[in-house]
Amino acid sequence: MPITKILRPLLRPFLVLVASAPIVILLLSIQTSADVSSADSLSAEEMARIEQLLIESAPSSPGTPGSQSMNLNVDELNLLLGYGLNLLELSPGWAAQLSIEDESLYSEMSVEILSGWVPLYLNITGEFVEEDSQLRLDKVTVGELQIPDRLVELGLNQISSNLTQSTPVFEDVNTLIENVEAVEISGSQMQVQLHWDPVLIGRISDEAQQLFITDEDRTRIIAYYESINEIATTIPTDIRAISLNSLLVPLFTEARNKSTSGSDPIAESRTLLQALAIYVNDEDLSQLVGPEMAAEVPPAKFIEVRLQRRQDLAQHVVSIAAISASAGAEFAELLSTTKEAYDARYRSGFSFSDLTANTVGVTLANYLTANPDTALEMQRRLANLQTESDYMPEVGNNRDGISESDFNAIYNDRNSAEYRQRLEEIQGIIDSRPLFQGLQ
Repeated sequence: MPITKILRPLLRPFLVLVASAPIVILLLSIQTSADVSSADSLSAEEMARIEQLLIESAPSSPGTPGSQSMNLNVDELNLLLGYGLNLLELSPGWAAQLSIEDESLYSEMSVEILSGWVPLYLNITGEFVEEDSQLRLDKVTVGELQIPDRLVELGLNQISSNLTQSTPVFEDVNTLIENVEAVEISGSQMQVQLHWDPVLIGRISDEAQQLFITDEDRTRIIAYYESINEIATTIPTDIRAISLNSLLVPLFTEARNKSTSGSDPIAESRTLLQALAIYVNDEDLSQLVGPEMAAEVPPAKFIEVRLQRRQDLAQHVVSIAAISASAGAEFAELLSTTKEAYDARYRSGFSFSDLTANTVGVTLANYLTANPDTALEMQRRLANLQTESDYMPEVGNNRDGISESDFNAIYNDRNSAEYRQRLEEIQGIIDSRPLFQGLQ
């Protein structure tokens, strides 16, 4: 009997098995329910805890290289993870949680890939083990399918290679990971010891900003930066400083003209604030547009910009407004209060003047990015500013330089009713400024 006749009965089921293998893998990988539920919005108490974690994890001298230790429990790790997903606007489509068992770190993630009457999810579980004082990914499971170790290794190497080649920030992130000196898991705690490199941290921050800036936005930023330079060159050389209004009025006049001619008013406002923040803080334009595009733009003539005769207030308003317009008000507010709490512990003390200026910046950005109609109206109002008091309350009577111990004696902590009332009072005073009245 020919061998083909012997094999023919076996060949058909084999071919069916091969053809159906991708379907079987797909069915094992995709599930109709999420293993991890999306977290609720963070409460005021949770935001205060994140703020405290950031302060406790930051070095007392951020500009000085050295060894830095961070000790986080599972609840704190999950709090930071949830905040990160919200910040990147991945929630509720993505949900994740971490757990520690038997000195191993487990990560669970659920990704919604199809909503509707039959929702579909990718449920991914990873196990990290401690090895030579480092964490190593030991096992990955997608749905009911455990991914072979060799395939995981190849996949991670390929992803890392592609990201490093396409986006410079990931090369520096890899360097940051290499700076981790030791990781220790004990009980429900994870301790990380790393070498703090301020130059590397600064470079990652700059590169991360550029990830969210489109080529069209880079062009807008450069245009506003050049407009700022044109304004600065008209100022007599014997004038040492100018009011922030001297820049806001002509820049927002330009923004409104572009917006009424068909440009996106929100994009115009956002990029104007970004360019203005670079100038007011006397920073390098390459932070936003990259070194290649920045090299083609002559540095703007710098002149100190003030608000209520203080340079720091102008810097606070513009910087936080730019951050809020770019990354959202929640992140800007967290950054604002964390910075003041950090100052209370390590530097000049907690400043309600600075916090008021930060709140003005957040409020300004909220209206400039709320919707096209409100953005247009805000551009019109900013183009017709009369005085700084149109938007900035007088802060000369605010008590500043409060130490952490004095702050706690007065307000208990930043989650107390007394402190919350103080913040509400500041916001109420800002909302009563002419620039912000009648807007929704």
